[in-house]
Amino acid sequence: MARLAAPVLVLTLIATAPAGCAHKELIPGTTVVDSEANREIVKTVEMYRQALEARDVDRLMLLASERYFEDSGTPRADDDYGYDGLKQVLATKLPRVRSLRYYIQYRNIRVDGERAEVEVFLNGAFELLSEAGERYRRVNDYHRFLLEHTAKDRWKFLSGM
Repeated sequence: MARLAAPVLVLTLIATAPAGCAHKELIPGTTVVDSEANREIVKTVEMYRQALEARDVDRLMLLASERYFEDSGTPRADDDYGYDGLKQVLATKLPRVRSLRYYIQYRNIRVDGERAEVEVFLNGAFELLSEAGERYRRVNDYHRFLLEHTAKDRWKFLSGM
């Protein structure tokens, strides 16, 4: 009986070993685990990227939650704004953009209930018409978007736009 038990044990270990080492599938072109929620979130952020490149304020506002809030990454409160402020910022700044390239590398998504945090690396460039003339600027930085899942089964931006 002991002679039979050893080969059965070895075969069992060999058969179950791949299951213990299984790798999670990633959304192609990202380092984000492939799940239905993550695919929907990436789709939403891609709609944002496309609307931004098209400089379409109306489409961008459809992607923003009415609870949107931006603290501008500074400790000052005078540059913070909500949903209405976002519309004003987009309506005044986007028309001054002459050319825009915006690439998003998706690094990680964490979903916690009805909220999601999307970690990305932004690589972009834009040409901005200002009082001083045209200015060309590059963006290469890590960034975080916060989104919420709505009752209409959609993801909307809470911050980061």
